[in-house]
Amino acid sequence: MLKIIKNFYDPREPLEWIKDFGTPLPQIDDGAFVVEITTEEPTIKETLTAENNLPWHHDKAYQPNVHEHVALYCVEAYNAGAIQFCDMVAAYRDAPEELKVQEKCVHSVRKFYKNNPDHPYKFESKLAERFFKKQSAVYDLIQNDEYFFFSEAYTTSVKEKELIEHCYQEKYITTHQYETGDLIIYDNKRLCHRRDGTVNGKKKLLRFALNNVTLY
Repeated sequence: MLKIIKNFYDPREPLEWIKDFGTPLPQIDDGAFVVEITTEEPTIKETLTAENNLPWHHDKAYQPNVHEHVALYCVEAYNAGAIQFCDMVAAYRDAPEELKVQEKCVHSVRKFYKNNPDHPYKFESKLAERFFKKQSAVYDLIQNDEYFFFSEAYTTSVKEKELIEHCYQEKYITTHQYETGDLIIYDNKRLCHRRDGTVNGKKKLLRFALNNVTLY
């Protein structure tokens, strides 16, 4: 579910070499396949800030079709902080029976912004902002009798407090400190992830959404 390749380098354009690992998918409304996450000046149009903390989430969980995997390529890292992954398969396996009750859960952008009102995100217009913040999707809490599809950032559940307390225990969490040249590929459904903001260092990542990964 998680693969880290150290000191990865390929002279080809990122959108070419990433196809060796899976099928890339567009990530944002204008169809960008490569999104930059950085504390520095952006080098491509589709850029997100890396300066802020992000709570536990699955990328694009508020959309009807969630991509299977995410790849992060670390172009530059200096005092860049860490990314953490929570094993939602293990959390489900160990959960008490009262948590293993199926539920239709809403995953919404509205919840994220309600809890993180100051999170920076540049919108091209007020219309684009309203459209983005209305996005939501409904998913089963339990997927394939195998894992919880639940996140602190987006999911509304009647058992929300109990799920947070159970799932995000240290024994289910893997922490990785970013280093230049890291290529991280992870299951976007079976692993929940979070990050600390990079305020006093430098970080530049390239993010890809992938299906059909055969790396494991």
